Amino acid sequence: MVTENSSYKRTVFPNGLKIISEAIPHVRSVSLGLWIDVGSRDENEKNAGVSHFIEHMVFKGTRNRDASQIASYLESVGGVLNAFTSREQTCYFAKILDQHLPRAVDIIFDLAQNALFDKSNIDKEKRVILEEIKDIEDAPSDLVHDRFARAFFGPHPLGRPILGEKATVKGMGRVAILRHLNKYYRPDRMLVAASGNLDHAALVNLVGQAFGAGEHDGSPINRKRPVFKPLRKAIKRKSSQVHICLGVPAREFNDPSRSAMFILNSMLGGGMSSRLFQKLRDNLGIVYNVYTYLDYFQDTSVQGIYLATDRKNVRRAIEAVMKEIDRIASEPLPEADLSRNKEQLKGHLMLGLENTSSRMNRLAKHELLIGRYIPLDETVLGIDTVKAEEITDLARELFRRDRFTAVTMGNVEGDIFSALE
Repeated sequence: MVTENSSYKRTVFPNGLKIISEAIPHVRSVSLGLWIDVGSRDENEKNAGVSHFIEHMVFKGTRNRDASQIASYLESVGGVLNAFTSREQTCYFAKILDQHLPRAVDIIFDLAQNALFDKSNIDKEKRVILEEIKDIEDAPSDLVHDRFARAFFGPHPLGRPILGEKATVKGMGRVAILRHLNKYYRPDRMLVAASGNLDHAALVNLVGQAFGAGEHDGSPINRKRPVFKPLRKAIKRKSSQVHICLGVPAREFNDPSRSAMFILNSMLGGGMSSRLFQKLRDNLGIVYNVYTYLDYFQDTSVQGIYLATDRKNVRRAIEAVMKEIDRIASEPLPEADLSRNKEQLKGHLMLGLENTSSRMNRLAKHELLIGRYIPLDETVLGIDTVKAEEITDLARELFRRDRFTAVTMGNVEGDIFSALE
């Protein structure tokens, strides 16, 4: 089955493998990603970190190439090959000159299908990932986000660190790795996304030769929806600053309020002109870094706030955040503010789309979250039609005090969460 809309095209193979692409004839590059619908969310307490471990291991050797040959296969022609694991997906991606697209398809599917998982390399990679975990532990601005996810999602798998725990990494064995690989690395959970100077039919042919004949057993893999119980937690740690994460459950990506959510996030903490930056940094001078973010998952989302400040300013900083939130939720939004934030959001979107890698990621995220591509014109129209009262109503609904999870990391004492009561 083929779906076409302007430069966007979509093909679904009988085995469930999806291919989506966006042709951009005026560039010379192609960004290609193989997205596998598996991440830390699909793990349990015993194998936590196995999705990320697999992502590392495939680069250590396949039936066709050793690690050195994998590393040089695209670099030798000026390309880039890399991968990442998130809470819901694993992605192997490449950026190459358009003429080298066959090489990119070849190497990416070689990694996904033919990795050896040699025991000596497994033992070696355990040490590498343990060092990666230590890197995060030494960076409280990163670690606090892991601890926040654990508090926010509770015992749900979305709350586990993507890298796993030290104990689970040390105990990772080949049998468990292959069991996880065989369960999830199947065509109906795979998506090929590409953007750049390409021909969709040629891409489909390349992928078909690489993996189009693969089969799956048809068994469904269900993900349990998280249940939220707000938690406030102060983690004691020696550091020169206190790192703070606050957040509330937000609406799903497919909700009609998606454009309003984007504007609200941008207005609150989306840059130097945002309300939190202006208040906490420019006016009060009590933070260097403050921002907000939206994390979307297949059945939920998180509206988060991050800041760092001196221990003596923690309560004051949280109070200032909540006052700005209350202003948005209670005061009429000036039309000039709404217009400025709309233009800022559209500008960021369009500038990001000048990069084929950003466009490839956007294609994939839309497909994985809602099963369809959202054209740029539809996105812009959605932003333009948001009304001021929608922002106010949304803020009033989301930012109730009883919905906040809060985590601090640093040397703090006393009732630092009183502003959330």
